[in-house]
Amino acid sequence: MSALAEEVPTSEQMTDDHAQKIFDLAMEERDSGKVYDAIEKFEYILSRRPSLNRARLELAVSYHRASKYDEALREFQTVLDDPETPEKVRLAILAYLGQLTSDEVKPQSEHSFSYYTKVGALYNSNINFAPIRGAASDTASPGLDTFLSASHRYADNKPFETAGAATNFEWQSQISWTGNNYTKNSDFSLNIISASTGPAFISVGRWRGVISLQVDQTFFGSSTLGTFISLNPLLTFDLGDYQGITLELSYTDNNFVRPEDEGRDGNSILAGAAYSTLFDGANNGLELGFRLTDQTADDEEFGYESGEIYIGGFVTFAKAHNVYLNLNFEQYEYNAADTLASNPPTIRDEIESRYVLGYNLDFNEGFLQGWTLNTQLSYTRNNSNVEFYNYERKIIAINLARYFI
Repeated sequence: MSALAEEVPTSEQMTDDHAQKIFDLAMEERDSGKVYDAIEKFEYILSRRPSLNRARLELAVSYHRASKYDEALREFQTVLDDPETPEKVRLAILAYLGQLTSDEVKPQSEHSFSYYTKVGALYNSNINFAPIRGAASDTASPGLDTFLSASHRYADNKPFETAGAATNFEWQSQISWTGNNYTKNSDFSLNIISASTGPAFISVGRWRGVISLQVDQTFFGSSTLGTFISLNPLLTFDLGDYQGITLELSYTDNNFVRPEDEGRDGNSILAGAAYSTLFDGANNGLELGFRLTDQTADDEEFGYESGEIYIGGFVTFAKAHNVYLNLNFEQYEYNAADTLASNPPTIRDEIESRYVLGYNLDFNEGFLQGWTLNTQLSYTRNNSNVEFYNYERKIIAINLARYFI
């Protein structure tokens, strides 16, 4: 405000050009999400030029976006009470007041629940891998591919100010079950029960931040593999025009249960960044990014550092059809020599490449309305300097999925 005061210290000096300049700046700030900064500038204009009803109307809209309903109603009423207000403007204000009144009576906070289900079949050419690296032989098997989740969202509908922008608070929680259950050899079935919870902060048009605490209870075959607890902050910046940059960080504490996994307990730190963009009215998209991981273990031969780069994209055609392609390349450098499968003991150095091609069909009518059919082909290749850890895997999957809100 002081900068504006220096520029226009008296009402006589606030010319139409000065008022328009500040007005345009206020509109830009509001459009970028900085609604509180916009309010400050509109209020300043009106303190010098109280007859500028155009600025008063935009101030009222800004108050509304900041959930300051009484202030918004006051400014709208001031314009309605002005005998010089055109009838067309009066009608527009009265129509807008209906939305304002509707928003005002909404509860200050709300709870919502959503559910997601995915059920299908898969064929895996190499199930002898699971979460532990190394395979003496490739074993192929069909199986059941499932994912079920239930989510809860608490939202505070009254925003608060951060750096001049309106920011909303949410608390998001989810429980889920992920299952790959093989019919040929159930010893290699993998099931994960997960629970996560944490706050989210959303500044529309500017940024979104989430901090999630997650617990994964993992089962391998008929036994418990371990419990993995992670803290996962995520921050996305909205660059406009359907573009964004995401920064992610994750800390995981790994606690294995099986005697054969002794020495694998430890923790991992992951950091990454990604750029994403949408084209053609959000019908097509592209994402590319990288991740760095530092995995420690009680036995250093199981610890490693890795670097991953990935790129993915999708194309939508005929409204209900979607094709996507994801490419991942990750290099691992282990901390100590492998003593399980190399003679003489050798420090593992390997690159894992993953390629996924998929097709989605959204059903918009009939008894499958609301469901999505997904078919997916994936190929994974791990190249290691220790022959025992070289492997290939091909997966064919088909499933039906749906959100229930």
